[in-house]
Amino acid sequence: MQIHGELQNRLISYSFRYKQALKKKIEIMKLRYEKCMSLRVFKEPMQNINEKYMLIDIGVRNIREYIMNKLKSDKSKQMELISKLDGLSPLKTLARGYSIVQSGNNIIKSSKQLKKGDEISIRFSDGNTNAKIL
Repeated sequence: MQIHGELQNRLISYSFRYKQALKKKIEIMKLRYEKCMSLRVFKEPMQNINEKYMLIDIGVRNIREYIMNKLKSDKSKQMELISKLDGLSPLKTLARGYSIVQSGNNIIKSSKQLKKGDEISIRFSDGNTNAKIL
């Protein structure tokens, strides 16, 4: 009977230790749960979403500013190129007092291209006139 009593004592001891371990495990799980639930994500779930919206708004504003600055820069470069191109325009040259001399469809670049009796067209900034080489 002593073996039976010893076995029963062991079973009671194991049962007690098992209950204690289970209580400890439940306590640890409860602390983990409370710690998780104390996180801001669970306390204020919309706060995280609102912060992300703010980040998106800032990103959109930065992209918009970048695009506007790029457009201004490109427009400035285009105006500069247009100004250069305009300065090279034959019409601007005519406005400064020069003229374009043509014989037929050919532009005359040298007096050696002309001979006595040739008919030419002279283009000025305000119109054309015809002439004959004497």
